[in-house]
Amino acid sequence: MRTTMLEALQAHDAVELDASQVEDADLSFLQLVEAARKLAAAEGKPLALTAPANPFLAALLERAGFLADGDPSARAFWFKGDVR
Repeated sequence: MRTTMLEALQAHDAVELDASQVEDADLSFLQLVEAARKLAAAEGKPLALTAPANPFLAALLERAGFLADGDPSARAFWFKGDVR
């Protein structure tokens, strides 16, 4: 998945990631997506989810502490403006 995401970021001006059906993932998935999000931002390329994080991902984000610092850009990315 890492290679696919990097190739997509190199080949396109904007990338959308469909994580709507993710029901089996761990911390490494979140770390990979967050790293891609930060790389895309540094390169001035939008990276977005096609839909807000589903309940599984929302719970995983919470358990992993990704929402603890209250970073508005992270919340906007994962939840597409849906306040949680």
